[in-house]
Amino acid sequence: MMYSAVLLWVCFVSYVCTQVQEQLKNKLVCIEHEECGPCLSAAVHCRWCADPYYPSTAPRCNDDESLVAFGCGQSMIQRPDKPVWEVVDNRSLQDMFPGSLEAVQIQPQRIKLSLKPRETRKIKFSYRPAKNYPLDLYYLMDLTWSMKDDKETLVSLRNDLPEMLKNLTDNFRLGFGSFAEKPVMPFISVDPGRKANPCTVEEEDCEATYSYKHHLTLTHQVNDFIESVNKSAVTANLDNAEAQLDALVQAITCRTEVGWAQHSRKIVILLSDGLLHTAGDGKLGGAALKNDETCHLDENGYYSEAAKYDYPSIAQVYRLLDKYKVNVIFAVTESVKDHYDSLHQLLSDFTYIARLESDSSNILKLVKMGYEDIVSVVDFEDDANLGPVKVKYFTDCGVKGGQLIETHRCAGVEYGMTLRYEAHLTLESCPEYKKLQQTITLLESQLGEDNLRLEVEIQCGCDCESDLIKDMSLSCPNHSHLVCGVCQCNKGWSGPKCDCSIEDDAASTALLSQCREPNSTRAIACSGAGDCLCGKCQCDRGSSGKFCQCKDCELSIENGLECGGVGRGTCICGECSCSEGWSGAACDCTADTESCVAPAGNHVCSGNGDCVCGRCECSSTADGIRYTGMFCETCATCENPLCANAEPCVLCHLSNNCSETCSIGNVNYTVSESYREGESDSNEVSCILRREEDGMECEYRYTYKAAAQAMIAMDIVIRYKECFQPTSAKIVTSALITMACVILGGVVIILAVKSAQIVSDRRAYAKFLQEAEESRKHMQELNPLYISPISEFRLPEGFARDKND
Repeated sequence: MMYSAVLLWVCFVSYVCTQVQEQLKNKLVCIEHEECGPCLSAAVHCRWCADPYYPSTAPRCNDDESLVAFGCGQSMIQRPDKPVWEVVDNRSLQDMFPGSLEAVQIQPQRIKLSLKPRETRKIKFSYRPAKNYPLDLYYLMDLTWSMKDDKETLVSLRNDLPEMLKNLTDNFRLGFGSFAEKPVMPFISVDPGRKANPCTVEEEDCEATYSYKHHLTLTHQVNDFIESVNKSAVTANLDNAEAQLDALVQAITCRTEVGWAQHSRKIVILLSDGLLHTAGDGKLGGAALKNDETCHLDENGYYSEAAKYDYPSIAQVYRLLDKYKVNVIFAVTESVKDHYDSLHQLLSDFTYIARLESDSSNILKLVKMGYEDIVSVVDFEDDANLGPVKVKYFTDCGVKGGQLIETHRCAGVEYGMTLRYEAHLTLESCPEYKKLQQTITLLESQLGEDNLRLEVEIQCGCDCESDLIKDMSLSCPNHSHLVCGVCQCNKGWSGPKCDCSIEDDAASTALLSQCREPNSTRAIACSGAGDCLCGKCQCDRGSSGKFCQCKDCELSIENGLECGGVGRGTCICGECSCSEGWSGAACDCTADTESCVAPAGNHVCSGNGDCVCGRCECSSTADGIRYTGMFCETCATCENPLCANAEPCVLCHLSNNCSETCSIGNVNYTVSESYREGESDSNEVSCILRREEDGMECEYRYTYKAAAQAMIAMDIVIRYKECFQPTSAKIVTSALITMACVILGGVVIILAVKSAQIVSDRRAYAKFLQEAEESRKHMQELNPLYISPISEFRLPEGFARDKND
C-alpha cells in the first residue's frame, strides 16, 4: 500500500513538472517579442497588450491569462484574426452552346481566404475544356514569289476548309494577312523600276515589296476569306529571309484591326518557305530603333513603320505571345524546318512546327494536327511571385481514380475530361509585420481567359498598427511614435530611446553591451550569430532569439514547414513544442490512430503491430514470420482480409454494375484499371481474383492503397489479367502437347544420329579417295627398300654372237 502511494505521488509530481515545463516553454516563445506583429505570429496562444499604461516591467507579449493578471484590459488585448474562407463565385462548368455568352472551364472562379505564417491552405478546383470554344484562326502567309503556287492552293480549298474547321469547332472565324520583307536596302533593290515591280526578272507584274499587310479582319464568312486570299498579290525580295517576326508582332498587337475576340482560342498559322530575320538585322537597312511592340497599320493595312523599327527579338515575341495568349503554327517547308525547330525550342509553350508540302497541298491536315496538339495541353500558371505566398499544383490530369501528382502541365487532354486540381498556398514567413492583401490569379496559360481569383489576406499584423493609439499624456522620445501601446522608433532610428541612428556606427558600438546575453559565459555580442545594431541583434539566417542564441527548429518532412506549421507545434529557441496529438523533433508524428485502422476493421494495425506516427509498424508471428501491408493485415502464411473485403467491388466493376465509387457497408472504394507495367509503388498490396469468363478461367491481379480523396477509404487498381482454359481441358491439352513434344524430340534425335552417321561416312570416303590419289601420284617412284626380283645380264661386246645377230 505504501509502495503504491509513493508511486502515485511520483507520477503526479512528474506530471505536474511536465505541465509546468510545458507552460514555461509556451510563455518563453511569446515574451521575447517586443512588437505586436512578431508576437501574434510566434504561436497561436500568444497575445499582445496594446494598453499604453501597461507595466513596463511585464512582457506585453504573453498568453491571455498572464496579460490579464498583469492588468491588461480585455479590450486592449490583440488576438490573432479568425481564419477567412469564402467561395465568392462558384458557377458550374459549362460548354459553349449557341446563344450562350461564354463558356465556364474552371470552377470555382473566386475565393477569399487568409494565411498565417507557417500555414498551408489547399484550394481544390476543377478544369474542363469546353466544347465548341470560339476559335480565331488568322492565316499569315508568305507572299514572296516562291509562294505563288501556295496561294493558289489555298484558294482551291474553298469547299474543304469550312468542313475541316467545323470538325474542330462550330464557332470559328478566319482572318488573313501576308508578309514579305522590309522595303529597304539591302533587302530589296532600290532601282526605281525594280522597286515599283520587284518581279521584272520573272517578266511579270507584282506588288511592291512590303513588310506586313493586313487583308481581312476575322470573320465567319469563309467566302470572304477565300476572296481575300485570291485578290492578294505576290511580291519579291532579294534574300531568302523574310519579315515573319515583324508581321507576327503586328498581327498580335493590332487587336482591333485584326478583330481578336476577348474570349477565344487565338491561333496564327504562319506559312513560309524562307528563313526569318531577327533583332539586329534591321540595322543593316537603317531600321535602328528597337521594336516597340505596338501596332503601326496605316489606312490600307500596311505596317507603316517597317523602315524605322528593327525586327523584334525572340524574347519580345515570347512576351507578346504570353501576354495576349496567342498560339502559332509554323507551317514551313522541309528545306527550312530545322531553322524553325530551333525557334520552337525557345517558344515551345506557344508554338507548333509542321512540315508544309512545296505547294501547300497538306495545309488543312496541318491546321487540324496543330489545333489538336495545342488544345490537348492544359498548363496552369499564376502571378504569386509578386508576393510572399508560394503556390504548388497537384492534379490527376483527368485520369479517373488517378492520384494527384505535383505538376502544373497535363498533355493528352480530351474534350469531356475533367481535371481535378489542388493548389497548395503556403506563407512560410511574414515579409513584414503588418496586414497585407495579395490577389493571386490562377489561369490556364493557353487561353488566359478563365481563371481562379484568390484574394488572400496575409495575417501578419495587428489592428492597432493601422490606427495609431495616441495619448497626449503619454509622450514618446524624439524620433519615435506610439504604436500598439509602445513607443516605436521611426525609420532610421533604433535603441531604447530611439536616439541611435542606424547609419551611426559610433552610437551602435556604445550599445554593444545590450546585445550580450545576460549571465552568459560568452562575451560575444549576439552569440556570434548576428550583428549588433543600436542595441538590438540582427540574427544571421538559421539563428533567432533576442541574442541570436537559438537555432532554427527542424522542418517537417511532410510539408517543409517549421515544427509542422500552424496547429502542430511552435518553435521555442531551437526546439519544437508540439501541440496536443503531435510529437517528434519536427512535430510531424501524429498520435491519431485512425489512419492505422483498416477499412471495415476494428483493430489498430489489425492487432498485428503498433501505430507509430500514423503508420503501422508490424510485428512478427510466433513462427518469426513478419506481418506486412499498410495495416499489417497479411503475412506469407496467412490470408489477406482486405483482399476479401475488396473483392466484391472488383467483381462489381468487372461486371459493369458499379459506378466509379463502390460501397460495401460503410466503406467506399474506387476501382480502376491500369495494365501498364511499372505504375505500382511500395505502398500498394497485391491481391488475386479468379473467375470464369466465356468458358475461360481468368486471373486478375489488383492492388489497393489508402485513398487520397475525402470519403474514400481505398483505391483499387487492376494491374494484370490472364485468361486460360479450365483445368480438365488444360490437362488434356497439356498431355497432347507433352506427347507431341516427346514424338517430335524422338524424331529430332533419330534425324540427328542419322545425319551424324552420314556425315562421318562421307568424311571417311573422302579421306579414302584422297589417299588413293596420293598413291597414284607417287606410283612411279622407287622405294629405297625395295629389291626387284628381275636380274639383267649383258654379253660383252667382243663375245661371238649368233650369226643371225
